[in-house]
Amino acid sequence: MFQSIARKSQSGPANQNPVRTTGSKNRATPDKRRAILDGALQLFLSRGLAAATLDVLCQALAIHRSTFYHLFKSKEAVAVELYREAIDELNGQIRRQLAATQGVEAGVRAIVTGYLEWFQAHPQRGAFVWKVMDSELMVEHIQPIRAQQRAFIQGLLDWLAPYQVSGQVRHLSAAMLAALIIGPARDFVRARPVSADFGEALNVLPQAAWQAVRLTGGQVGAQGG
Repeated sequence: MFQSIARKSQSGPANQNPVRTTGSKNRATPDKRRAILDGALQLFLSRGLAAATLDVLCQALAIHRSTFYHLFKSKEAVAVELYREAIDELNGQIRRQLAATQGVEAGVRAIVTGYLEWFQAHPQRGAFVWKVMDSELMVEHIQPIRAQQRAFIQGLLDWLAPYQVSGQVRHLSAAMLAALIIGPARDFVRARPVSADFGEALNVLPQAAWQAVRLTGGQVGAQGG
């Protein structure tokens, strides 16, 4: 990670239990969108992106096709929005953790801590992130989000650059820095650990990331020579 759509409305068979919302008419559309997103997440996780067809979604969510097409252009659009929400929240947590620190060691540790804590708090959404990234069906659909993620990562590396100049962080390529800082945490969460394992990861991986990128006395001589 550090590494990190138009069809016309058509009617379907009536359903006995259509999605209902409360409140004003203006609130109905956001509520229905949220209900579809939350329900689709469960179906995508349980059945897979390919098997969770539009007909399956509409039947499970008790909505007409016309209602679905009023809110989303396709099944893939639902998956993309869920993926975008997850990535935006993950990046937001990392930003907040980083902004609350002072110094490069605390900052590097905060990046990894924020990453791990988001996946710990959102196991289903985290699992969905990997499902989308592993899906050939979604490769083209998520390219704009992947581009935004690359820009986010570059922003983190730009934050590190002054510490490289000052001799606190090793002079490594962007790809290597990203791999050393977030790679182990990414591999950990991708294995879908149980909640109890996160305590150990939070104790070990942030410090390990810092040790991997910090510039030691011996490395200063090697780089300077």
